[in-house]
Amino acid sequence: MKRTSKQIRKHLLEALKDGREHSYSDLERKLNTNWKSIRDHCEDLLLFGAITVSRENKVKIAKYGLEILKKL
Repeated sequence: MKRTSKQIRKHLLEALKDGREHSYSDLERKLNTNWKSIRDHCEDLLLFGAITVSRENKVKIAKYGLEILKKL
C-alpha cells in the first residue's frame, strides 16, 4: 500500500526527534523511500520552520517540529 505525504512527513519527524543531525541518505534508509522524496518533504517542512537544513545537507528537527510531532 502506498503511503501518503502526511504519513511520510510524520515518519520523517519521528526519525528526527532524537535531536541529532541526519543526512538525506540516512533518512532514506530509515524511512524506506527515495532521496528525492526525502528532499521534497524536507523542503516543505523547512517552509513551516519544523526542521533546519545545514549547508552540508544535514537535517535537524526544530523546536516547532517537536511541537507538531506531539500534536500528531
